[in-house]
Amino acid sequence: MVCVAVALSVAPHWTRAQQNAVELSLPEARALAAHALSNGRPELASKIAGGLLEADPRSTYGHYVLANAYAEMGRIREGRQAASRAYRYSTIPVQKFEAAELAARLSYAQERPTLTQLWLRRAVQHAPSAQIEAQLAKDYAKVRQQNPFSFSLSGGLRPSTNVNNGADTAQQVIDGLPFTGQLSGSAQALSGVIGSIDGIVGYRLRGTATSRMDVSARVFVQRIALDSAANTTAPDVRNSDLASTYGEIALNQQFAIGSPGSSVDLNAAVGRYWIGGNPNYGFVRLGAGHQWQMNARTALTLNSSVEQRFSARSDIYDSRTLGVVAGARHTLGWGDSVSVSLNLLNTASDFVNSRVSAAAVRMTYSFADQIGPALVSVGLVLGRSDYPDYVAVFNVPGGKQDRSAYADVNIFLPDMDYAGFAPTVRIRAGRTQSNVSRFDTREISVAVGIRSKF
Repeated sequence: MVCVAVALSVAPHWTRAQQNAVELSLPEARALAAHALSNGRPELASKIAGGLLEADPRSTYGHYVLANAYAEMGRIREGRQAASRAYRYSTIPVQKFEAAELAARLSYAQERPTLTQLWLRRAVQHAPSAQIEAQLAKDYAKVRQQNPFSFSLSGGLRPSTNVNNGADTAQQVIDGLPFTGQLSGSAQALSGVIGSIDGIVGYRLRGTATSRMDVSARVFVQRIALDSAANTTAPDVRNSDLASTYGEIALNQQFAIGSPGSSVDLNAAVGRYWIGGNPNYGFVRLGAGHQWQMNARTALTLNSSVEQRFSARSDIYDSRTLGVVAGARHTLGWGDSVSVSLNLLNTASDFVNSRVSAAAVRMTYSFADQIGPALVSVGLVLGRSDYPDYVAVFNVPGGKQDRSAYADVNIFLPDMDYAGFAPTVRIRAGRTQSNVSRFDTREISVAVGIRSKF
């Protein structure tokens, strides 16, 4: 039988007068530690925990008792560290939950919201019931609102039949006539896998009950791996030629206005875009938006922006784009929701092929209840673009017109989560038809990614 010396001390080298100790078996020591904590004697509990840890330095129970004892004695930092060790050494889910939940509470007491969020996610991973997980999600939302820092990271892999937005065929046809010959392999649709990572870090500069100002930095990285068929079609195209990176720094001011849930946003951003490892353009963007919460079921949005792009190649490629997006979302009586958005843009440039007016409509239907293990939404996008002065070797009569139609199915698997992150699957298919065949495209893709549940 393993025994530990507990009472006023657990140090075996002290004198008998110093020790005044008794020996207890491990079950007796654990019971006494729990009794000491429940009766407001954290000092005794910490001594018992010390004895347990002397017998077994990896004792989950010993570290957990010590964490609770330190917490009651106001030694918050040491308590959090002990809770962290209890979590590390535990192999039983309920013990991991208890240790993570305690570490979260102690991190919150230290006014360390980011660390609190981390421990809450660990607690969610081992929550013993759906009700407790739901409560932890509410706690997480509360801490996230209090935390001046915000973090967002998403990513995924997307096998696609058209990773480069290339043409359907090798022949260049304008308004039904083969005027300009064959398209190069790089201009044709190439198949492969698209991988992307999108990260955003934000900081709240100031906030009140009715307004907040945030600054954020965003980096989006996309890389492409061509398959063997694409390498045969375009042997001179390397994966790095299709790589793209986008970065921006933004400032956003939000005001609550009118009915609860309604707000006005003002924002500004500067950034740069790289393609194939080379700078493509820099930009400055200004925007404004308004959201109206009409009632508990219906919300309307209106956003506008102006973006000035500065080409890295030549001033002639500089452009200015005006955009307007109007949207509506309505929750039906049985919980499903329907949303519709209209996106309008106009780009002006000295480079005639960049001049465009475009419109797109997106309709989305989201099911409130899970279908098996999945939450599902379906969407349809219809678009039209008009390039009035387009040149393909010669001026295209009447300009270039593109019409597009894409449908997607979005699947979220909330029950397959880890620390509150769950997988997503997006299936997308569609085509763009143009009077210039270089821009006739088709795509079928399946994207796999991750998303936070809360």
